[in-house]
Amino acid sequence: MDDRLFQKVAKALSDPRRFGILQTIALSNQGKLCSGNICETVSVAQATVSHHLKELTEADLIIPNSEGQFKYFTVNTETINDYLAELKSRLNLE
Repeated sequence: MDDRLFQKVAKALSDPRRFGILQTIALSNQGKLCSGNICETVSVAQATVSHHLKELTEADLIIPNSEGQFKYFTVNTETINDYLAELKSRLNLE
C-alpha cells in the first residue's frame, strides 16, 4: 500500500461518523447497504452522509454499485486487510 492510500484510509477511519457508517455497512445483513438506508442510521443531513460515503469510496474502503435507481455500498475487505498489514509493518509488529 502506497503512502497516499495509507494516509487516506487512516484519515477516513479517524472520523467517528465515517467509521460508524463503515461499521453499519459491514454489519448489514446482506453485506451491502443502500445509501437511503445509511441515511436512516445517522442523525445528519443526506448531503453530509453523501460526503462521508465519497470519502470512504475515495479511500477505497467501500465499493459503490448502482442497481437501477439505487446505489449500494459494500465494504472493501481487501483494502482493510492491506491497511492492517501495512499498519503492522510500519509499527514493526509483524
